[in-house]
Amino acid sequence: MAKRYYIETYGCQMNKAESSSLEVDLRARGWEPVDRADAADVVVVNTCSVRQTAEDRLWGRLGLLKSAKRRHPFRLVLMGCMAERLKGEIFLEAPQVDVLVGSFQKHHLVELLEGESRGANSAEGVEGTGQGGRVALTGEGEYRFSSLHSLNEFRVFVPVMHGCDNYCTYCIVPYVRGREVSRSPESILREIRGLVSPRRKVRDITLLGQNVNSYRYPSGAPTGRADRREGASGALPPHGSRERLPALGFPGLLRLLLGELPGETWLRFMTSHPKDMSDELIALLAEENALCRHVHLPVQHGSDRVLQAMGRGYTSGHYLRLVDKIRKIVPGVSLTTDILVGFPRESAEDHRWNLELMRAVEFADAFMYRYNPREGTRAFLLGDDVPDPVKQERLSEVIELQRSITRKRRRLRLGTVTTVLVEAVSRKNPEELLARTEWDDTVVFPGDPKTIGSFVRVCLEKIAGNTFRGRRVPG
Repeated sequence: MAKRYYIETYGCQMNKAESSSLEVDLRARGWEPVDRADAADVVVVNTCSVRQTAEDRLWGRLGLLKSAKRRHPFRLVLMGCMAERLKGEIFLEAPQVDVLVGSFQKHHLVELLEGESRGANSAEGVEGTGQGGRVALTGEGEYRFSSLHSLNEFRVFVPVMHGCDNYCTYCIVPYVRGREVSRSPESILREIRGLVSPRRKVRDITLLGQNVNSYRYPSGAPTGRADRREGASGALPPHGSRERLPALGFPGLLRLLLGELPGETWLRFMTSHPKDMSDELIALLAEENALCRHVHLPVQHGSDRVLQAMGRGYTSGHYLRLVDKIRKIVPGVSLTTDILVGFPRESAEDHRWNLELMRAVEFADAFMYRYNPREGTRAFLLGDDVPDPVKQERLSEVIELQRSITRKRRRLRLGTVTTVLVEAVSRKNPEELLARTEWDDTVVFPGDPKTIGSFVRVCLEKIAGNTFRGRRVPG
């Protein structure tokens, strides 16, 4: 009988991609997915540690899984950033966890589970520590990228780099994911070719990295096919060539990948760091129709004093000039961001600068959150001196302002016709379809489910909550 697995994923798109990669490996070895923990032989929880609230939620979930495990025994695997950050505490605090997997040993998990399913004490080649049937795969090492990160979806996430070298003072990511590692262009191209093949027909690909602008592969690999893009200068080595590519930055990687995409495919990327976004990348956004005109550009704060204390490496003036440049060169671009409130020693004046920058830029949308001190970061040493009621009041102001800006900017798109990718039947009305624009807005319109996974043209007619409502038009 086939072994059964259940995976829960929390946090960022990178976690989603890594969970999908794990599913690819498990299914390739005959494992079957189930839709609830109490029907599984193995339950995997892929965790997030970016904020304390994320960890608090996961502790609560581990408590529920402890109860479920009493009713239906299963192996409980905890992986991801929380597992890496608290690897010295998890087994003490959570006896229900059987396997702990850190950031740099994920590639050993399937081998371990396969060994256990065969009745072996451990899988060959797997290094881990533990006792009483518990295993900790938490050793140090170089991060290994998987070769595939999706099953049968037509929207997929493809990691191109891992880790971060910026060490912003409030951020735990470099400490749990390590230093930046860029994936080889050959490996990325091989995955992309499979995704856009006639068998898969993926239509929307998002390239992932904690800071994709920092992508740099020191020596290229034999790869590529002749550059098909009209007007492109030069050509790539033909597929199978032994010619090696020079060192690649992120714009160079995008040019490689764009040469592989069939006509109806969107390419996105996230996340971009404001200090590293190059003129070459901005020009590429303007030139290439396959690149979605949506940039997630986290500003974090509008006060120069706070930005300096955060270690962001730019000023509000630099950010505003960058926004002006992007909008001038890429007409119609959608800009989204992250905004943090309540950083240590944030004053009322700092908060006003935050609001002023939001008004000046008019982001299409934003992820807005309160500061959580993360032990191990430099900001943790500054204390947490902004009272919670003040944080909440300031966050409420930021949210209300952004909602009004978002409504305003969405109204400007009413009456326009745009291309959307149809994703699913609407959960609220089986006669309607849910689709997504290149700007990452959602649209609902009457349509035929046979168009799911295809591009269609839609006129945006109304706004309901955060969703456009429209009708399909010819073209």
